[in-house]
Amino acid sequence: MRKPLHITFSGKRNYLLLLAATTLCLFVPAQFLYFRTTSVLKDNARMRALSIATTVATFLEDDIEVYRAIADASDLEKTPRLYADYQRYNGLLRTIKEQSGAQFVYTEAFVDDATIRYILDAEMPDSELFSPFGSLDEMDETEQIAYTTRTAAGSRDLISSDWGVFLSAFAPIIDARDDSLAGLVGVDYSAETLLLQSRKLLYLHIITFSVLSLLLAFSLYVVIQLISVRAYTDELTGLGNRRAMNKTMVRLEREARRRGKAFVLLTLDVDAFKPINDEHGHPVGDKVLVRIAETLLQHSDWEEGCFRSGGDEFAMLLPCGDLEQAQQISRQIKADVQAVFLPELKGQALSVSIGTAMWQEGDSLETLVKRSDASLYEMKKHQTTRKKG
Repeated sequence: MRKPLHITFSGKRNYLLLLAATTLCLFVPAQFLYFRTTSVLKDNARMRALSIATTVATFLEDDIEVYRAIADASDLEKTPRLYADYQRYNGLLRTIKEQSGAQFVYTEAFVDDATIRYILDAEMPDSELFSPFGSLDEMDETEQIAYTTRTAAGSRDLISSDWGVFLSAFAPIIDARDDSLAGLVGVDYSAETLLLQSRKLLYLHIITFSVLSLLLAFSLYVVIQLISVRAYTDELTGLGNRRAMNKTMVRLEREARRRGKAFVLLTLDVDAFKPINDEHGHPVGDKVLVRIAETLLQHSDWEEGCFRSGGDEFAMLLPCGDLEQAQQISRQIKADVQAVFLPELKGQALSVSIGTAMWQEGDSLETLVKRSDASLYEMKKHQTTRKKG
């Protein structure tokens, strides 16, 4: 028995179109998810920065006398005890920075509405990024908010500065003795770090949605193929049905007109099929149809050229364009059908009548089918007359 009829969804080209359409449908939610997740990454970095800044500020407030003495000193190196405390605090901030993944952790004091003065810094003293005690810098908008409101504040967007591009957070250091503002703790997360995380996320999204697109497109393609097979296949025999026959004939006619190469249509009818069904039952009739289909396939070099067009009617398309060869194949089919043995028939021989018509330039498919059917009718008429004689 032949394989089920394989009707492609216009082959690889349409599969690629289906893949492109699926990818496009997934692109919008993928983009939304990417930008949404990137926004979440920024919010998380901001919240981490706020949390670290608040924690360090709380620690310094618990030791405010020492910190205030450091902040108010004019020259730390002249006071060894304060300088040792300064180095101890910087070492603590350095540990916090390393464990949190922050780019900068520092403290500052207010100078004027546009300027701050650095106090503590988590950077190594020999680093180019280290801000020495007392060095000045410009104040940004987030710092101004923290100084004005005396509450923790974090930047919603990336801020560009001489030091780079960051998400920053600041927490006030309150001296509980006189409720004065001793300065701010600043924590910066580098945009480069966020960009790296976003890039990893982007790659993950690309891989995930690419695989998803491929799987979804392939699944849809398989479903379409299965639907197509069921739509174009006769369930009993596995041959193409009338719809498949019409589709194939249209394609052959188009190729014949383009290349000038004719093709042949054979139409078959099982002789005395109704009496077989009536006498032996429909299950036996079904076996007869299956054996006829197998016989047709044995004489076809083209798997998709055999059809069950309805009931006990079959058709066969031969792209050879040789009428004599087609008639020879018809005789071989008749002989092989007569040689079919089914125990259920109790010795009754099978036979088929076959009509033959070759497509010619100027023929329509309707004309071709009518001519083949007329040939079949003449064969059956001749056979009936011969039996009566």
